[in-house]
Amino acid sequence: MKLTSHEKTILELISKHPDIVDSPSARKLIAKQYGFTEKTLRNRIGDLKKYGIIKSSDHSSKGVQKIHANETNLMDIIPLLWSMRKSIIKNQLIIIVITIIFVFIIPKTYTSTALLMPPTSETRGIGSIMGALSNLPFGGMMSQTNDESLSTIAILKSRTLSEKVIKKFNLIDLYGVPNIDKALMSLSDHTKFEVEDEGTISISIDVDTEWLHSVESEETAKNQCTDMAIYFVEQLDLINKSLKTEQASFHREFIGERYRQNLVDLKKAEDSLKVFQENNKMVALPEQTLAAIEAAAAIKAQMLSNEVKLGVMLGALNTNHPDIENIKKENSELSKKMNELEYGTNVIGYKKSNLFPVLADVPELGVELVRLKREVEIQNTLFVFLTQQYEEAKIKEAKDTPTVQILDYPQIPQLKSSPKRVLILIFCIIITFFVNVLFILYKSEKRI
Repeated sequence: MKLTSHEKTILELISKHPDIVDSPSARKLIAKQYGFTEKTLRNRIGDLKKYGIIKSSDHSSKGVQKIHANETNLMDIIPLLWSMRKSIIKNQLIIIVITIIFVFIIPKTYTSTALLMPPTSETRGIGSIMGALSNLPFGGMMSQTNDESLSTIAILKSRTLSEKVIKKFNLIDLYGVPNIDKALMSLSDHTKFEVEDEGTISISIDVDTEWLHSVESEETAKNQCTDMAIYFVEQLDLINKSLKTEQASFHREFIGERYRQNLVDLKKAEDSLKVFQENNKMVALPEQTLAAIEAAAAIKAQMLSNEVKLGVMLGALNTNHPDIENIKKENSELSKKMNELEYGTNVIGYKKSNLFPVLADVPELGVELVRLKREVEIQNTLFVFLTQQYEEAKIKEAKDTPTVQILDYPQIPQLKSSPKRVLILIFCIIITFFVNVLFILYKSEKRI
């Protein structure tokens, strides 16, 4: 059967909204949405029933199942939303007014920031390596780089400094918390300490105004966040200076003790070298040894010459000849002198030393002399090093120079850091619109 365009429209409405066949209230609502009168829609439905196109309410149930099985078409939603535009606009305006009121009464947050230069690294325990120790194997191990920036962040986050700030600015009352532990947590949420990419250290302090705040409340928050940032910087310098002074004091005491011990060790080494040189007539061992060798060579040469002469005389003279006796006596004395040079002479149980060192003892004497001189040299080098370190430690302990370099001093903020009112308003408008749409679709589906 051929239907008119009007009847086809009514049939499409029935397929979308099957309950309009038997429900007058649903029929009235749909007729209003699509610009019909309830009577016109009822008459057209009656005509379709006469044609046998709509036979019973069972078909309506099947139509409901069909409509739920298919996805809602955008072209079906737009007319529905357009018909409910007044309600949507009304809800949006109400939400906008409520949001505007809300963003103007919520607390404002003001932030003051200080920027610090990274602290210079200093050697812990040993100040600087002197040239006297530069050639020693352990010379390069006495200097090491420390990450001062991390130490600074640790001081800023310490409980000691946080408790001072809480007591100074009465933050327990400001945050409205019952005890200092809660205040520490709130202070942590309102502070930010970090090392920037450039190496500088940033200190940011947030302070909130009251709800439904006044201009005086805003000024108080601005000044307080600035005062807190300044106080953090001042206390950082004091704590850092105290730690460095305490460390310098320990260092000075350690170096002082080692310095006094070195004086004792140096005196012992010098006395041992002195006694050794006195006992062995040791003035200059290489030169004395060379002279002893030359003297021994001269004696040996004289002895060989006398032996040659003695051989010649024995062939020509009587064995009892005075000249032969003289040569024999001379060789005997030369042999004694040679023995003294080589092995020394024992006198009442002690080895008698002459100006020349005993040739047999030269290797042992040389080793012992090297050891004694080396000990004196080591102790003397340490004495020079520790003397400078001791004076440097006393200077570090006494100095009272600032340890914090401020690049950007905390300034009173003129603009709030939060909340972002425009973003909150836009967000609420978008969320409210989607909630309205979903609510209208929900009600529409529920009616169907």
